[in-house]
Order: sequence, then C-alpha cells, then structure tokens
Amino acid sequence: MEAKNKTQLLEQFSQYLEAVELEPETEQTDLYSLFSEMAALRNEVKTESRQFKNALGDFKTGFDSLQQSNNELTKELDNYRTQLETQKKQITRNLLLEFLEVYDRLLAGAKMLDTYKPVSSLFGHSQKQDKQFIHSIQEGQNISLRRLEQLLGKYEVTAIEVLNKSLNPHSMTAIEIDHNPKVDDGIVTEELRKGFKWQDEVLRLAEVKVNKQELK
Repeated sequence: MEAKNKTQLLEQFSQYLEAVELEPETEQTDLYSLFSEMAALRNEVKTESRQFKNALGDFKTGFDSLQQSNNELTKELDNYRTQLETQKKQITRNLLLEFLEVYDRLLAGAKMLDTYKPVSSLFGHSQKQDKQFIHSIQEGQNISLRRLEQLLGKYEVTAIEVLNKSLNPHSMTAIEIDHNPKVDDGIVTEELRKGFKWQDEVLRLAEVKVNKQELK
C-alpha cells in the first residue's frame, strides 16, 4: 500500500476515535444504600427467625398437648383392660363355683350308690336286675365326674390336700371337732367337703373335721 493511502487511513481512524463518545465509567457503589439494604435484610432475617421461633413454639405446644392426650388415652385403655380382666376373672370364678356345686352333687350321688344295697326281703325276685341298674347308674355318675374333673383341670382347678394336715385357715374351715387321743391337736381327720385352688389362689375353702384332744 502506498504511503499516501496509509496516511489517509490513519487520519480517518483518528477522526473516528475523536468522534466516538466514551461510555461513562460505572458509578461506584453507594455505601449508604448498601448498608441500608443490609440492615433491611437483617431485619427481614430477624422477622423470619421470630416467626419460625413462634411456629416452633406452637408446634411444641401442639405436640405436648398431643402427647398428653396420648398418655391419657393409654392410661384409660390400661384401666379399661384391667377392669375387663377383673370382670372376666370374676365371671370365670363364679362359673367355676357353679361347676363345683354340680361336682358336689355328683360326688355325693356316687358315694350313696357305692354304699347302696338292695333290700333282699322286698325285692328278692329282682335283686339281680336291681344291682345291674345301680351299677349302670354308678358308671354314668363316674363318667360325669371324670368329665367334670377334666373340665376343671383345663381351668387349673385342683383339689386342696387336707387329710392329716394341720388346719390352715387360708384354705380350710373347721366344721366339726374330733377327739382322737392318738392325733395331735389341729390335725384334719376328715374331709367333709372338698376345697379347691384356682391357679395360685383359693377358689373354695375345704370344710374339715379337726382333732382336739380332750382335757384330762
């Protein structure tokens, strides 16, 4: 390129630069505005924190109330279960006592049949049939007794051992007095009515005859 043309181009570029307005420099940040914004942000954070704290307090109050209600409900349910268990136990106890009354009747009937003897002078012609009839009744009584004893056993009902034992007021009651010089005082010589235990408690006291030596 010729020197003349180069000179013209340089002059034109110089004129262009002089004609272009330079953009103003970015204004420096206003410190007051910055502090104001920071203060506003801090207040906003404090407000949000206060609201969160209040919400957390309300939540804790609601949770405590719910926990208290749950504890009260649990306590009521426990009381209800206890009452229900007590009622169930009392009903079962009464039912078992009714079974024992039936047991007493069956046992008394069986003992009576064991000692029964036909009167030969009145029923001599039917004495054999009479014995067979009594024997069949005895078998029926014994079967009923065994079934009832099995039923009582399922409920953990067991007879109280009393014969030749010292009188225990927690499981026995003395109905009659015996006077046997060969037996110590307070010893049970006869069982008048069976006593029973149900699991670990006395279901029915045994009625017994207790020995008491006569004073010389």
